[in-house]
Amino acid sequence: MTSPTTPTKNILLGAFEINGVNLTSQGLWAHPDQHTSRYTELSYWLEVAKILDEGGFDFLFFADSYGYPHMDGETPDVAFEQGAEIPKNDPMLVIPALAAATSRLNFAVTTSTTYEAPYANARRFATLDHLTQGRIAWNVVTTTATVVKELFGSERLVPHDERYAIAEEYLQLSYQLLEGSWEDDAVRADKQARVYADAWKVHKVHHRGTYFQMDGYFNSEPSPQRTPVIFQAGASSAGMEFAARNAEVVFLQGRDAASVAAQVTKLRELVAAAGRDPQSVKAVVGLSAIVGTDRDDAQRRLDDYMSYVNVDAARVYFAQMTGIDLASLDPDLDVSTLSTEQSRTQLARFNGRTAAEAFDEFAKRGMREFILRGSGEDIAQQMIELVEQTGVDGFNYTPFVSPGSYRDFVDKVVPALRARGAVAPAGAGAGETFRERLTGSPRLASDHPGARHNRRNSSQHQN
Repeated sequence: MTSPTTPTKNILLGAFEINGVNLTSQGLWAHPDQHTSRYTELSYWLEVAKILDEGGFDFLFFADSYGYPHMDGETPDVAFEQGAEIPKNDPMLVIPALAAATSRLNFAVTTSTTYEAPYANARRFATLDHLTQGRIAWNVVTTTATVVKELFGSERLVPHDERYAIAEEYLQLSYQLLEGSWEDDAVRADKQARVYADAWKVHKVHHRGTYFQMDGYFNSEPSPQRTPVIFQAGASSAGMEFAARNAEVVFLQGRDAASVAAQVTKLRELVAAAGRDPQSVKAVVGLSAIVGTDRDDAQRRLDDYMSYVNVDAARVYFAQMTGIDLASLDPDLDVSTLSTEQSRTQLARFNGRTAAEAFDEFAKRGMREFILRGSGEDIAQQMIELVEQTGVDGFNYTPFVSPGSYRDFVDKVVPALRARGAVAPAGAGAGETFRERLTGSPRLASDHPGARHNRRNSSQHQN
């Protein structure tokens, strides 16, 4: 094992979850140590959140979508039999309870700019920002799955790049609502004067765009962060450029240091081109870890987990995300030649591989990026070396079994990271907002496009 090195920066630690039965490894729900079948119980999520909060994690991230496997107009039986993306619950509703039970853990939740109304979405996030005391982030996604179009009665599937054009306008309207309707000191809550808010410090939002129109006041007073921390993931050119303009945390993908390093460099260049500080955007990559007495012991545990994967469920899961059934293609077909109007991020992870290689790898790994094996000390050192080699700011940790994988990581890996100065001491960061954890300030940076809508305190009547 490589001797310990001193990290150049603290590592941002996130936990990747879904409010459902399977988390990327389809079929693993049946493992004796897997407790995700309790996903409908608040007590389960409270247990997970407390482990993460006390164990040094910075955020709990909930991926989400309305979709489920849908092939040739039908949902295969295996989707129901193995809980492949169906059923699942709305993760947004559990966050206030988890925030009340924790002191420093932040929360990120996914909503789509394709099917959610901007006003309602902004109001929900403002409410969450209040209830969590500024510990909330919004993972911005677009949606194209045929089944979701049918669920919402949409007339057409929106082409990939147009989805990002819609998302851009959606965010600009969201910034106007969250940042521009209420001035910082509009709320007085003065009982003696019997004035809750100064009417002249609350402003109408007038928006006439290509995709959205709105006139009126935002119905939520300013919250600790106003705008939630913006998360984004997207491997396409449109997705990366969108992230460079708007995101504060970006999910990258890759299973080797060189490819991730190239993505970090590209992201920093795009952020700079967008007129923002390249270091203001945090780059995060996926990570799973199997903790054992040594690497051989960890490999035996990994083999055990993988023995529960259901290949048929993995097949329909990939087809749901991308619209492509890998198992039905010529096994020797180069995945790089394929195109899709759905998730190009999930397809791009297999560029350079044949359809057969991609299917085999996805069945085994799902969406997992780096899978580290070894003792707690060994894994901590591997993580630090990845940070040094790639320039990433942190990792989004995907467990194999929950809550057991979290406990192993917190008990064995986090202490080794802390000993190397890579993770803050226990309890550090309690009482601060998520954006303060990232940047030192609760508000959007001055070079962020949302900041131009800021309503600071004014001294004259304008409405």
